[in-house]
Amino acid sequence: MKKYINFLKEVYEELKKVTWPSRELVKTATATVIVFTLIIAVYLWGLDLLFAKIITFILER
Repeated sequence: MKKYINFLKEVYEELKKVTWPSRELVKTATATVIVFTLIIAVYLWGLDLLFAKIITFILER
């Protein structure tokens, strides 16, 4: 059990050395990821519609 407690203490000490990003940086990065995800989702949705119409056109001939 002492091994685990020692491990957790070492983890805690290492976490104090971490340089955490600011709240503003986290907000900006999160917003950027959400916007780009939405753009890619709309783009893929459009491609899906386009290919569905092309395949439907080919198969109905």
